[in-house]
Amino acid sequence: MKRTPENIGQPERRSFLKGGIAFIGGLISFAIGVPLIGFAISPALKKGSKKWVDVGIVDLLKGSRYKKINYTFQSKDGWVEINKKRSVYVTDKGDGDFVVFSRVCTHLNCLVRWNESKGQFLCPCHGGVFDKEGNVVDGPPSRPLERMPLKVEDGVLYVKEA
Repeated sequence: MKRTPENIGQPERRSFLKGGIAFIGGLISFAIGVPLIGFAISPALKKGSKKWVDVGIVDLLKGSRYKKINYTFQSKDGWVEINKKRSVYVTDKGDGDFVVFSRVCTHLNCLVRWNESKGQFLCPCHGGVFDKEGNVVDGPPSRPLERMPLKVEDGVLYVKEA
């Protein structure tokens, strides 16, 4: 369109088309980009669901005293499902009452071991010592050992894992 005094201030056809194409391109980018971004970051936004993991048959654990139990469970890490190995200490308090202690020291996540002769959990990394109830006796740990949530169903002992 030729510029004349009458059409000054009116948009040219070319600039109108450029604006329209840019607007449509932006809509398409938004329509495709939002789901892609959501897909990419959704694993980080999902809360980890804790699951119950079988650690042993109750009849075999009766009378146990700080028995170390190893187990494997599937965990979802982002988009990848992986098998994780863990171990806990299980003790029978009697009357079908069990206590399950995590083996992870509350100081620097080293694995503690039960010392039967001393009646204590010992951490080899920095000399942390926990009593038979998991309470801190000596060393740098500031919190007691974690007691794992547990349940007994159909004669099987389960612990709750993250």
